[in-house]
Amino acid sequence: MEIEVVKNEKDYLEVTLKGEEYGMANMLKELLLEDENVEFAAYRLDHPIVASPVLMIRTSSGTPLNALKSAVKRLKKMATEFRDAIKDAKKPKK
Repeated sequence: MEIEVVKNEKDYLEVTLKGEEYGMANMLKELLLEDENVEFAAYRLDHPIVASPVLMIRTSSGTPLNALKSAVKRLKKMATEFRDAIKDAKKPKK
């Protein structure tokens, strides 16, 4: 995945998630909205087949980039916990 910064202002960040579909953008949006410093988080996908999602973040305090970094850390933790749960899952009985 490549990230292209479209706008980077004091309280607003807009990035394109090149090579991704809506799944990654949607998960990041949901995690960003859990942050009390995030006023607004959304994404747009101009075309579902050929476009990359554009993630938009506005913060009331702190920087949007720090909010995004925090959301990514939480996503990584969730993915690790999910991977570990799969490893620990018992195989179905035949």
